Amino acid sequence: MLIEKYFPQGIATDQAFCNRHEERNLLKASIESHEHVVVVAPRRYGKTSLIAQVLKENTFIGANIDLLFALTPAEVNKHIYAGISLMLNKLLPKLQSKRQKLINTVKNLNPKITFNLFGQKLEIISRSTADESITEPLLTLDMFAKKANKSCVVVFDEFQQISELKENHTIEAAIRHAVERSQYVSYVFCGSKRHCLNAMFSDKSRPLYHLCDLMTIDRISSQCYAEFLTKAAKNQWQRILDKLIIEEIIALTENHPYYVNALCRRLWRQPTYPSISNVRQAWDEYVKQQSAWIINDLSNLTLNRRKVLFALANQPENEPQGQSFSSKISLSPSGIQKSLVDLLKLDLICRDKQDYYCVLDPAMRYYIAYLLP
Repeated sequence: MLIEKYFPQGIATDQAFCNRHEERNLLKASIESHEHVVVVAPRRYGKTSLIAQVLKENTFIGANIDLLFALTPAEVNKHIYAGISLMLNKLLPKLQSKRQKLINTVKNLNPKITFNLFGQKLEIISRSTADESITEPLLTLDMFAKKANKSCVVVFDEFQQISELKENHTIEAAIRHAVERSQYVSYVFCGSKRHCLNAMFSDKSRPLYHLCDLMTIDRISSQCYAEFLTKAAKNQWQRILDKLIIEEIIALTENHPYYVNALCRRLWRQPTYPSISNVRQAWDEYVKQQSAWIINDLSNLTLNRRKVLFALANQPENEPQGQSFSSKISLSPSGIQKSLVDLLKLDLICRDKQDYYCVLDPAMRYYIAYLLP
């Protein structure tokens, strides 16, 4: 389907992947050098898509370990063992005699051979203590990769979830122990709570301090989106997209990858070439449909945070602690400062390249500025 081909709701790869040439090259070089990276960006900026695209286009052997629903150390272990099992199977040679030799090297991980429609499958099961059951499979994977003479990549997604566990320092220390000793396995860490993720790798008191190189993901440029949308329009309507229409799509979505896809999915469903009024109407309808979760996010904020957020939604500010802004929202400079810090941690606001404070999510900003009752 053409819409999903260019504007998927989930992970974007191949033709749906737009630009990120510099980031792709940097991540590729890090993986090839067996270096480790933490990818930091706000929610829905395409971190997972970037990593998936790099693994796919370079045919890197990789496994994604998603820790979003790992609510206990035992569940962290379970997800890690499942990911390592997947990776071991990818590394196994096709020749049976060589396969058995490699399987024998992981006897300490209680290997279990099962059979299904796709053939033989290797599984490993944890029987160790919490820290050992994390370190051991990661170290064994590196040894396994070395014997197979193949490099591979472990991706820890939603990695900040570990910091919310009571035993977070023990788990982080166990992961560091394995990562530091890795020779054939590259590690990529990412998550949806960038301030929490940043703290895990930049706080001197944390076990993961300066373990990885930092890669920060920004929004895709207007020029790149213009080229991408032009190509997609030619395939859909056999004509290029008018410059003003492209500018309107970019202005409404503010170059936010998730929202560019969301708006364009609606536009590309139309059989006829869109007008500027079609673009505005589609965006307005889309934001109204998202209003339930926007209202929920806003209702969870304190009054002071809402005051600051609403003001920034209507007008970005480079001196929010100044007298003018303070008077406009009837809040003291100290109250504004505290709210700014809190809103930044919640990823509800950001500072742009001109050092202005603004609302991070374009749908939320639009709802507050134009649709709020």
